[in-house]
Amino acid sequence: MTLYDITRKYGTGKGEGMMWKVVADVSEAVEESMPEEARKKLVREIYEEMSGGHYDEDFAMEDIGKMYYTDKSGTKHRAPYWSVSTMEDVYNSIKSEIRPYNFWDFAVTINMVASDNWMMLERWFPGMEDGDRNAKLVDMAVNWLKDEDAKHPDSKIWHYING
Repeated sequence: MTLYDITRKYGTGKGEGMMWKVVADVSEAVEESMPEEARKKLVREIYEEMSGGHYDEDFAMEDIGKMYYTDKSGTKHRAPYWSVSTMEDVYNSIKSEIRPYNFWDFAVTINMVASDNWMMLERWFPGMEDGDRNAKLVDMAVNWLKDEDAKHPDSKIWHYING
């Protein structure tokens, strides 16, 4: 009999307290015995089920922190490229265009787009002003999220990053 079978058969109707106790027991066992990478993958899979594939601050900042681009001189520039308040201001101006994506989905997307395209924009538009580059990156991020034929059109960034 699996843990699911036992929980379903004997836990139904026992109340929320009982279910949280079972979750705690299973979580403790997983934390102690599962390899770190497999545990992280499981945590993200469970989170995805509960969140519908939308970022929260913790997962967003973890994923943003892995992003960077390398400039012509070989210097690595790590994300985030803007403050949270700057990204919030931009998000508030475009959120109606990218629903159902939340602020943290946008924050991951804009930083990913910047990491992937910063140097291309430098080549295409040498000497471009920061404001012009930022406007292009915002347009690219909005366009990327609005991809109608994406496999997961309402949670594209979560699935792109988390496979």
